[in-house]
Amino acid sequence: MPVLRSQLDPSSEVFRDNRTALLTMIGEVERQQALAVAGGGEKYVQRHRDRGKLLARERIELLLDRDAPFLELSTLAAWGTEFTVGASV
Repeated sequence: MPVLRSQLDPSSEVFRDNRTALLTMIGEVERQQALAVAGGGEKYVQRHRDRGKLLARERIELLLDRDAPFLELSTLAAWGTEFTVGASV
């Protein structure tokens, strides 16, 4: 079987620029995910707790076995719209 050789040059300026741009975008997505996981901010989290309720992610954690794999889908649903990020979950 023939070996495919890459034409990619990781030392090129274009590669470095693209890598930097992608890492910046990944950082922004990670920041937005952290905001979504924060549950709308401390004010809303505290209001929920004052009512004696658990947050959605806390309830899910209680349902899962310890160290069980879990993949949360649509963490950033509604990102870029006027709706609550995470679809209010």
